[in-house]
Amino acid sequence: MNLESILAEIDTEIARLQSAKALLSAGSVVTTPTLRKRGRPAKVKAETLAPKKSAKRRTMSAEAKKRIRQAQLKRWAATKKAAKPNLNVAVAPLPRAKKKAAKSAA
Repeated sequence: MNLESILAEIDTEIARLQSAKALLSAGSVVTTPTLRKRGRPAKVKAETLAPKKSAKRRTMSAEAKKRIRQAQLKRWAATKKAAKPNLNVAVAPLPRAKKKAAKSAA
C-alpha cells in the first residue's frame, strides 16, 4: 500500500465518522452533565426560605449596666478571696524519699 491509498482510506473514515456525528447530534440535543462539587452541600440560608422581620434591639440603661458591673466585681472579689492562701498556718515539710540500698554483686 502506498501513502496515497492510506491517506484516502483515512479521509473516507473521517467523512464516515463526521456523518455519524451529524446524525447523532441532529436527533437529540447533547448536553453536558452539570458537575457537582465535591464534599458536603452548602447550607440553604434561612433568609431565602422565610425572611424575618428584624426586631428592634433593646438598649440597656446606664443604671442597669452599673448594677451588673458591681455584681460581677463582687463575684470576682469572692473568688479571689477564696483562692488567697492563708500564710498563718504552719505547713509540715514533705517527707523525703529514702534511697534504696544498692545490691551487691555476688
